[in-house]
Amino acid sequence: MVLYNARGLGSGEKRVEIQRLVNENHLFVLCIQETKLSVIDDWFIKSFWGDAPNGFSYQPPLGASGGLVTVWNSTRIDVWCSMSFGHTLIIKGTVIQTGEHFVIVNVYAPFELVAKRALWERLTVFVNNNNNDVCLCVCGDFNSV
Repeated sequence: MVLYNARGLGSGEKRVEIQRLVNENHLFVLCIQETKLSVIDDWFIKSFWGDAPNGFSYQPPLGASGGLVTVWNSTRIDVWCSMSFGHTLIIKGTVIQTGEHFVIVNVYAPFELVAKRALWERLTVFVNNNNNDVCLCVCGDFNSV
């Protein structure tokens, strides 16, 4: 499974670059942080994913920054659950060719220390409850030094 991680979708140039990476690498899943977009629709996804069959899930930004999008190739993976909590977007599914189950966690962590700690506590519980017999990937922008 090839994953690509990108920050933001504000400019047309950025979408063209992401489209090039999607096409060249035949991505199964694309996780994007800090979209700063309150609405994501099929047309917008096609602007960088192209006409390949897809599914997507998104979380609008919290305030002036943030926003998450996870896009997947629906001929390669079957996503049967999408959920989110603050600063986190999660998909669960199966790789069609192999039957492997997976969980992908797309994160855009807050800058504030208290909020970041709360996020990590919640992520720790989530990971501990979802790590049996499943491929688990946590990706994103963690705003850490």
